[in-house]
Amino acid sequence: MPPQVVGQSYGKSSVRLSRITREGTRHQCIELKISISLQGDFDAAYTRSDNRLIIPTDTMKNIVYVLAKREGVRALEPFALLVAGHFLEHYAHVRVVSVDIEQKPWRPLFVGDREHPNAFMGDGSERWQCKLMAQRGEMQMRSGISGLQILKTAGSRFRGFWKDDYTTLAETEERILATTVECDWPCREHNLDWTEIRQRIRASLLEEFACGESDSAQQTMYGIATRVLDLCPEVDEVSLTFPNQHHLPVDLAPFGLENENEVFSPTDEPYGLISATIQRE
Repeated sequence: MPPQVVGQSYGKSSVRLSRITREGTRHQCIELKISISLQGDFDAAYTRSDNRLIIPTDTMKNIVYVLAKREGVRALEPFALLVAGHFLEHYAHVRVVSVDIEQKPWRPLFVGDREHPNAFMGDGSERWQCKLMAQRGEMQMRSGISGLQILKTAGSRFRGFWKDDYTTLAETEERILATTVECDWPCREHNLDWTEIRQRIRASLLEEFACGESDSAQQTMYGIATRVLDLCPEVDEVSLTFPNQHHLPVDLAPFGLENENEVFSPTDEPYGLISATIQRE
């Protein structure tokens, strides 16, 4: 008996799309990076060189652009549902569609104190995300934020940790706490306004990080998730990842100077990596 295909998928990755919506002089700019993966009746292409059921990945790319033109792009989640629905509706041999979308936020540019109607500025490394896995009769979707860089210079300490013969880290009552947050959550009800919910989650995250006292990155992460769950009833679970991006105090003693928590050396590697998933009770 010849070897069997026990799992397969294929698709188109990193389809870049910018969609402009014009309402008079006021414009909206959405920039996306979209990846599509299909599972289905494609074994013959692997085992018998039979490509009759293969949907070219170039076709997948074209479908994205046509749907963006015909239907518009209001937000990540509705567009992911639209793309997945197209493949399930038009290709009976496709069983599962995975759609991952990343959005680069473009915010209106302010000129003086007025929002310009058609000029925008980027948000650095921050990205908005949506991950959808769809099959007939079932869809699972998660939304999120990644690349959100935050830092605080007060209200963060680290003490009382495990110590043994290998411990060299000193306890500190005041340290820089810096991270680039990744945060995501399940979207149980697909017809909600997940763009507005994302903005509330983001605002809750930033407020708790800024105002909450931190005894560790772990405790800060739990505080953020608790605040999100309190203020966003549409969400019943939050997953967070915090790379602890260290800012190490520089030893100025060789120069006859005392470093009073003022001069630091930011380090990229190695770094602590903390993650957790917190669910509503």
